[in-house]
Amino acid sequence: MMKMKNRYIVVFLSLLIGLSACDEREPGTFQNISGIYFNNRSSASALQDSIDVTFVYESGDDMEIPVKIQLLGRPVDESRPVDIRVSSENAVEGTDYVLSDKVEIPAGASSINYIVTLKRTESLKTMKKTIYMELRANDYFALPVTEEIQAGGDTVSTLRYRIIFSDMFTSAPVAWEENLLGAFSQQKFELICDVLDVAPADFNDVSVMTFAMQVYISSEMTQYVKEQEGKKNAGEEFDENAFDGNGDPLTFKKN
Repeated sequence: MMKMKNRYIVVFLSLLIGLSACDEREPGTFQNISGIYFNNRSSASALQDSIDVTFVYESGDDMEIPVKIQLLGRPVDESRPVDIRVSSENAVEGTDYVLSDKVEIPAGASSINYIVTLKRTESLKTMKKTIYMELRANDYFALPVTEEIQAGGDTVSTLRYRIIFSDMFTSAPVAWEENLLGAFSQQKFELICDVLDVAPADFNDVSVMTFAMQVYISSEMTQYVKEQEGKKNAGEEFDENAFDGNGDPLTFKKN
């Protein structure tokens, strides 16, 4: 009987250890802790410690990036400041990005979205810029959880976060038919949007950028480039964006 009882105790302790391990992997809201961590997740709920965004599908010159800061512990009846350090090796605050004036967990809140506003500058067309963010402990918040282990075994930081941004393409948009518009280039993409007043985001929506729409774009842009070529040959003012770096007219048909 004693051996059986000891066996039950061992099983019970094993279960407790297992539960503790789960808590360490996925931080929850604990009663006796007052802490914070970055809690930015993908559509599949996987924790992410960075985001890579581009202005190419944006019409405006500003882009707001919400960075979620999660509370560990119970909300309280007063607002509490958060110590967050922001730095960059190639982006300048006020020129390339703007930070929120105040960073605090409001009274009764269990999380906040800290807004970083990115600015569209000419340099983003040729290089990516990175903003580094780090949470620090202060008189109001500790940092009891430093990382989270993903299902695949990867370790992701909960105290550091990166925002990588540019105005460049990494690949052609979803709705770009080379048989109609020719080989993709950012210059051609931007010229289409400018001349025909097409929203950049439309090129990622096949229900908007239909086959018929791309036939229309190909016809209109071919005619536009031909007109600019005629002006250039006549010594008149012309749109330089209608020509590539070698001075050859852009083509909107498959070669």
